[in-house]
Amino acid sequence: MAYEVKPWKKEGCSLAVKTFQFSDRETFSQEINEAYGEGGGLNADYRTVDTALKVTSILRGDGLEYGEDFVFKTAGVGEIIFDFATPEIKKRAENFLEAVLLTD
Repeated sequence: MAYEVKPWKKEGCSLAVKTFQFSDRETFSQEINEAYGEGGGLNADYRTVDTALKVTSILRGDGLEYGEDFVFKTAGVGEIIFDFATPEIKKRAENFLEAVLLTD
């Protein structure tokens, strides 16, 4: 089931993160495009995919599990959105991501 429009488990548990805060990767790779043609995950650019993977890894560091506590919802211009199982887990993730950003 897709979660782009409907809430995953509960309404109001979406969290948007800015891609520039987690990745400085180029949006496309000229080297990969030359070798393989155009490409990217889910028609997303490389910075978006890089951010989704990094945020997922960071949240695992706080004991949150992808598919259990949160899922990738969608991406917009310069941001990606995750859905969390409960408002409490969303708040926990927000606090943890903020703490990580402050220490970098």
